[in-house]
Amino acid sequence: MKILSIVTVGGRHIKWLGLYMIFMLSVQSCDMGFILPLNNNKFSYDISLSEDSMVKVRSMYFNGWYYLLFDLKGEYVINPDSLKLKFCDESIMVGKLLPCSETDTYNKNNTYVKNRLIKVQLHYESKAKNQGVDEPIVLFVLPSNFIMRNDKRVLTDSLRIVLRRPKRK
Repeated sequence: MKILSIVTVGGRHIKWLGLYMIFMLSVQSCDMGFILPLNNNKFSYDISLSEDSMVKVRSMYFNGWYYLLFDLKGEYVINPDSLKLKFCDESIMVGKLLPCSETDTYNKNNTYVKNRLIKVQLHYESKAKNQGVDEPIVLFVLPSNFIMRNDKRVLTDSLRIVLRRPKRK
């Protein structure tokens, strides 16, 4: 009888240990996102246009990709072809996917949006062989007609973003 009780109690402990290990491995394998600093080491660039309209620009690194995030409060027009990006190093090529929100992908110019979080997924390649993977690279988001309100540009200043991969602990 004692052997039966040891197996039963030990079996419960092994079951809980197994569940605990599965939980810890699932938490450990999750990727984390990191907000990247913009101009003057601020984590967001706020553009206030009126009482009821505002644009908050952020940049983030997640799962090997860089993202430009535009949090739009109010009514705007999106022109995906007009987004201008430039690197400080001319040997770097940038690839960008179409701007999208949770439900829509914006591939046509003059698309009307209201109160949306727009993200642009970026990746880059260096043509130079001496560019290290861990070296930070500076990206400039130039003034453009990407986001318009009342036929006026919203992005009127250049934004400087340092693209760096976060170090694992």
